[in-house]
Order: sequence, then structure tokens, then C-alpha cells
Amino acid sequence: MSKLPAGLFITGTGTDVGKTVVTAGLARFFMQYGGKVLAVKPVQSGGIMLPDGRMGSPDGEVYKAAGAVWDSERQCPFIFEPACSPHLAAKLSGAELQISEITEKIRALEAEGLLLVEGAGGIMVPLNESSTMLDLMCELSYPVVLVSENKLGSINEALLSIAALKQAGLGVAAVIMTAANSPAPTGFGMAEDNIRTIEKFSGVKVLASIPHIPDWNHNDSRCWEKVDSALSHLDSAAFLNM
Repeated sequence: MSKLPAGLFITGTGTDVGKTVVTAGLARFFMQYGGKVLAVKPVQSGGIMLPDGRMGSPDGEVYKAAGAVWDSERQCPFIFEPACSPHLAAKLSGAELQISEITEKIRALEAEGLLLVEGAGGIMVPLNESSTMLDLMCELSYPVVLVSENKLGSINEALLSIAALKQAGLGVAAVIMTAANSPAPTGFGMAEDNIRTIEKFSGVKVLASIPHIPDWNHNDSRCWEKVDSALSHLDSAAFLNM
């Protein structure tokens, strides 16, 4: 396998579109090659207070269930309890996020393997009073994987997101579609047309579609088998030399 970039940045067209499952699924995919892969959630809101007084990462629990290496202190350095936008969660917790500090924490892990960095929310989510998630992506300059839920409206959401990423000078490696909250639409051939139209107007390939998985449970291996199946035909070359 050719040399991979230091990392990939997994972002979404919005909140709750399946970024965490895609990140964990990609970790499982790349681990097939025997290399070390680290899923990183640099900024997490909606943290869970653990019995020992530490703050736990809900997304980290999904990565662990998928079989990925997980050290919350190193791979989720900024975690806040309020379940809201990162800039507000940090403010309510008496902190202020800085792009330089987040970047430093992420880059410190680069020597340990391929980093799969999952953003919070969508591309333009604020991290502080002047910087957004897009600014962090630009600072890291990793190829971007865009996660888009296949539904009515996904064409507009995906094309706007890709346009913003390209305008910022970022390489968009791929789009991965999901059906995170409900089955992909079947009427009028909409699900298939969404994919074709996103590819046609953006010039970015939709490399995989993860179907709706009813009664999703990240601790159920059968759910991960379905994710693996959806990602099994990924073209890993799309992530190379971006």
C-alpha cells in the first residue's frame, strides 16, 4: 500500500449525520493493512462525567467498541460537559479553545500512525469567538472526508460543504453517505440520484454508502459487520497523495 497522509479529517454536512460511525469504520478499514490508526476527537462537547471524576468521551466509546486504540486524555484533549456548540461548551466550562493549541495536540500524535480526526458538528461550527472548525482543518491541511446523510436536501448540503472546503484550499478526498437517522429515500430513485448529482456537480467521488442500521448499538458486533460491508469496496487510493 502506498504512503498515506499523516491524517484525514472527517467532517459532516451537519450534526448527527454519522461522522463518528464513519470515523470508527474507517479505522477498522485501514487497520486491515496492519498499520496503526488513531481515531482523534480533539474537541468533544456533551462529555459524560465518569465515577472517578474524569470526563468521558461518548465518541471515544464508539471508537473503542469498533476495536480502535483509545486513550481519552491524548486523543480527546478538549472535552466539555455541555452538549452544545464547542465555542459555547468551552465558554460555559470556563475555557477558551485556541486553534494553535488544538493543532499542537493533534500533531503530537502524527508519529504514532494514521490519524482520523473527527470534527464536531459541521464545517462552520465556531471553536471560539473568531475561529471555526474550517480554520482548524486549514491549519492541519489533511485531506477531508465529508459525511453526508442521504436524504431530501442532501445535495444542497453536500455541495455547499464541498464548495466551502475547496474555496479554503482543502483537498476533498471523498464523500461517504449514511442513513444515520432513517433509511435512505426510495421514492423517485432519490437516493441514487443524490449520489450521482453530488458527484457530477462537485467532482468528488462518493466512495461508500452506509445503510440505515435499525436498533444501532455500537457494542453489537453485527452492526459493525454491516459498516465493514459498506466500506469494504473503498478505493484506498483516493486517500493517497492528496
